[in-house]
Amino acid sequence: MARLACDRPRPIGLQRSGRTGRRQNRRVVRTRQSRRHLVCILYPRLADRRERPWPGGDLRTGDAMRLATFVVEGQECAGLVLPHPATQSDWVFDPALVEARLQLYASRGTSPYAVTRPPALGAPWPRDMVGLLSAGDRVTSALRRLDDFLRRFLEQADAYILQGAGWPVANVRLRAPVPRPRLFFGLVQNSPTVWRNTPERTHLNLFPQGHQRPQGSVIGPDDPILLPPTERLNGGWNPELGVIIGKGGRDIPVGEAMRHVAGLTIVSDVTFDYFRQDMNRQPGPHDWFEDAMSSWGDKKSDARTPMGPYLVTLDEIGNPYDLLIYTRQDGLLRDRSHTGAMSLGIERTISWLSSFRELHAGDVLHMGTMGYDGSPVNETMLASGESIIESEIEKLGVLRNPLALLRDESERERRVFVAPAVASLVDQGRTAIAAPDQWTPADARHFWTVFGNRRDDTTLPQRPYPRFLNAPATALAADGHSVVLPARATSLRIACELACVVGRLASCVEEDRAENYVLGYCVVAAIYDSSFTDAVIEPATPQERHLPAVYARWGDGFNIISSPLALPAAEVVGRNGVIEIDGLGGVTGETSIYRHQPAQVLAYISRYITLFPGDVIALGPLAEVILPEEETREAILRGYAQIDGIGSVRFQITRGQ
Repeated sequence: MARLACDRPRPIGLQRSGRTGRRQNRRVVRTRQSRRHLVCILYPRLADRRERPWPGGDLRTGDAMRLATFVVEGQECAGLVLPHPATQSDWVFDPALVEARLQLYASRGTSPYAVTRPPALGAPWPRDMVGLLSAGDRVTSALRRLDDFLRRFLEQADAYILQGAGWPVANVRLRAPVPRPRLFFGLVQNSPTVWRNTPERTHLNLFPQGHQRPQGSVIGPDDPILLPPTERLNGGWNPELGVIIGKGGRDIPVGEAMRHVAGLTIVSDVTFDYFRQDMNRQPGPHDWFEDAMSSWGDKKSDARTPMGPYLVTLDEIGNPYDLLIYTRQDGLLRDRSHTGAMSLGIERTISWLSSFRELHAGDVLHMGTMGYDGSPVNETMLASGESIIESEIEKLGVLRNPLALLRDESERERRVFVAPAVASLVDQGRTAIAAPDQWTPADARHFWTVFGNRRDDTTLPQRPYPRFLNAPATALAADGHSVVLPARATSLRIACELACVVGRLASCVEEDRAENYVLGYCVVAAIYDSSFTDAVIEPATPQERHLPAVYARWGDGFNIISSPLALPAAEVVGRNGVIEIDGLGGVTGETSIYRHQPAQVLAYISRYITLFPGDVIALGPLAEVILPEEETREAILRGYAQIDGIGSVRFQITRGQ
C-alpha cells in the first residue's frame, strides 16, 4: 500500500520552503502565506508533515503521467508534471517550449541528440487541456513519449537547456485540470451509506442520480472558497473521485467505457445552506424540486467546487475502486473512506450518459461521496479567519483550499472573481453581448431550466422563489434543427416555452434591475424523453421518481431556440403560444401562466451564482403535446413552436439507428 505523505519521518518543526528552498523552523517563524498561519502556529508538526513533498512530489504514482493546467506570466496553458531530480520537487513543463528547446539543442552538431532526435509532435501543441485531450491518440502518444524522455533527460543530460520551459509547481498558479468543463456532472447518493441501514429500502433504482454544475463554480488548488455573509452558517464538504473524459462518444458499451477515460482527479464537493435557508422559511411539506434546487443550487454557487491538483492517467493507478480517501481540516483528520464504496461505478455512469448525449473530451464526472456525507463546517470553525480543507485520494494527490467567511456584503466581488471562468471573461473584456443578432446557441455556457412554474399547477405549493436547475448547454440547438432521438427514447412530450438570453455578466442582481441584464426573449421547442421515467421501478424514492423529469430534456439538441428579440419585460406577459406537430395537431397556451417571469428568475439565481453572457433561462412549458411511442417511430416528425410577437422555431425529429 502506498504510504501517505504525512507518514514520512522528518526532523520535527523543519520545513523546506517551496519557493526559496530555505529551511524554516515552523515553531518560530510564521509563514508569509496567511492561509497557513493557523496550522503552522497551533499544529507545527502537522503543518510540517502535511506540506512536505515526497521525492518527486506529493504523489507516489510510479510512472503515471500527470497533466496540469497552470498560469505562468499571465498565460494559462496545459503541461506535464514531473519530479525534478535536482530539486526533489514537482515541476510543470510546457510541451511546446520543451520541444522547441530540445530541437534547438539537438540541431547543434556536437549535441548527443544530433542523430537520435528527441521526440517531437511535428505540429503546434494544443495550449489547453481540452485541446490536448481532443487531439486524439497522436498527441496523447507524443505526450507519453515526451514524458518518458524528460524523466531521463532531467537525470542524465543538460537540464539547464529547459530553463524557461518548466517551472516549480510552487512558483506557478495551478488551475483545475479542466477549468471550464462543458459537462461537470456530479453524482449524489452513490454510496451504500445512503440505504444500507434503511429497512424500508427493498430495492434500488440504479441509474446515475446527479446534477450539472456551472463553470463559475470551478476553482483550482489553493484558490479560496469565500462564503457570503449569512446569519447562520451550515454546511460542509467531502472528497470525490473525479473522472475526466479523454475520448468522446455516443452509446458507449460498459465494457468499453474505461477506454474513454483520460485520467482521474479529485473534486471537493462543498455545499453550504444559502438557498436552503429560503426553503426552510416556507411551510412544509417541501417538494422534491425545491429540495433539489436548494441543495444543488448551493453546490452550483460561485467558486464553490475545487478540482485538482492534476489529471493522473490510469496506466499506473491500477484499480480505481481501490484507493483510500482522506478528509482533513487544518491538519486534523475528519474522515477516511474508499473509492470501492460506490453503488454505481465509472463504467456504468459513462455508458448511461452516452445513451442520450455525446460525451466530449474534457467532460468531468465526479462519483459522489464515498464516506461521511459532508464533514460539517460552522461559523465557530472560521471565527479566527481562514481554515484549510484538504481532500486526498491515494495516488492522485492532495487538493487544498482555504475556506473563509466574508463579513461584509461589499466583499462579494472577491467571491465572484475567484472563479477562473468568470475572471477570464472580465480580463478579456467579454462581459456582455452587444446585440441580440450577435448571439447563437453556441454562445451559451449554461442552460437554466425552471420546474413547477405554472400558476395552474396544483400539485406543487406556490413559493416566492423559482425551482431552478441547469442542463448541459449541448441540449440547445438553433431554429431548423433536426433532432436525432437516442435508441432509448420512448414516448415524448414536446412543449412550447418562453426563454430569455442573459446579455451580460450578472451577479447579485436586484429584481428591479434584472430586466437590464436580458439580451432578449426567445421561443423554445423543448423535447422531453419519457424513457427515464419509464425505467423507474416503484416504490421509488422522491429523487428516483422526479429526477427523470430533469434528465428528460438533456439530450443533444433537444431544446430548439429562436433568436432573441429585445422587448420590454412588460410586453412579454400575456402573449399566446402554440406547439404543433404536422399532421397531429397542436396545443395553445399563454405566457401569463408563469408564476415567475424571466427577470425574477435571473435575479434569484444570480444571488449566489454568476450568470454568463449568452446563458439561457427557460421558464418551463406553457403548452405541450404528448406523442406515444408508436408515433415517435415515424420516419420523420416535423413541427413548430411559436409565441406571438416573439418568434417561432421549426424542427424535425428522426430516430437514430
